[in-house]
Amino acid sequence: MPGPSASAPRPARASARVLAGLSLVLVVGTCLFSLAGHLGALDWRLDLASHFRPWYAVAAALALVLAAALRRRRLAVAAALLLLAELWQVAPLWLARPLAAGEPALRLVHFNGLSSNPRKAEAVAWLAGTAADVVVVQEVDADWAAALAAMPDHVALESVLRADNFGMTLLVRHGFEDMVVRTWREDLVPGIPTLAAELAVAGRRIALLAVHTLPPVSRDYAERRDAQLARAAAWAREQRGAGRLPVIVGDLNTSPFSAPLRRLLTDGGLVDSQRGFGLQASWPVGPVFPRIAIDHCLHDPALVTAARALGPALGSDHLAVRVDLAWPPGQAP
Repeated sequence: MPGPSASAPRPARASARVLAGLSLVLVVGTCLFSLAGHLGALDWRLDLASHFRPWYAVAAALALVLAAALRRRRLAVAAALLLLAELWQVAPLWLARPLAAGEPALRLVHFNGLSSNPRKAEAVAWLAGTAADVVVVQEVDADWAAALAAMPDHVALESVLRADNFGMTLLVRHGFEDMVVRTWREDLVPGIPTLAAELAVAGRRIALLAVHTLPPVSRDYAERRDAQLARAAAWAREQRGAGRLPVIVGDLNTSPFSAPLRRLLTDGGLVDSQRGFGLQASWPVGPVFPRIAIDHCLHDPALVTAARALGPALGSDHLAVRVDLAWPPGQAP
């Protein structure tokens, strides 16, 4: 009769099979979701899978570690190839070196403040402390408007107050008002407000567009969001044709890996301010769901992103985005 030592390897073999199975599930699942994300231009539901590419890279790395530890060579090779494919997508956010910045041009802060935010006073104090030249706050209702009216050193130039989640306010700091040529409301699609401003900075004209798109929770909403983004790209081209440098900020309800945002960047001839500053995932604030980057600042290539950072949790389900734009070295007017 065999002794205890003969049966000792059985738990180890069982654990190895479980870990190998986990590695296989990670590889197959990640591959399927990643492929779905690449096909996002075909269907809005597939595009939802594109937002989680950094997490796909983590899953592929874990599968590679497990397969290598278990000496499952084929599985390890598959995991390694999948990891490389995901890193090819996400690495530019960290590795693309920002262009050298010259003279400062503009500090922008965008914040989807959440209409039901219970910490409005704290949020307003933080916004004022950024010393931003321009502040865009979204999901502004009457209560938010009252809180922003007390914002130190800033004044609201244009507001659309709404009881739903699509109100917004554009503020500038005191002393910057002279740089503002005009502000206006320019709706990209019917029923969803958009605010715009023309700024005269160091002898150049900058056109700023604040956009809050519909969330892609249904086919209709996804199509209307995509129409907003397509119209924003056309707006950028129109401003550039008129001699103004376009800048677009807002909660665009799409990530850097999504087909609609890539189209906006390409068709609008814009630069994503996030490249070179790492993944700055702004939504949702909380411990339950993986956070993704849906709050953006996109700008003309004639401007440089000198700095970019997220704000702290301020009672909203979004984090604020602060961006310092500058002129290229030696090209300031």
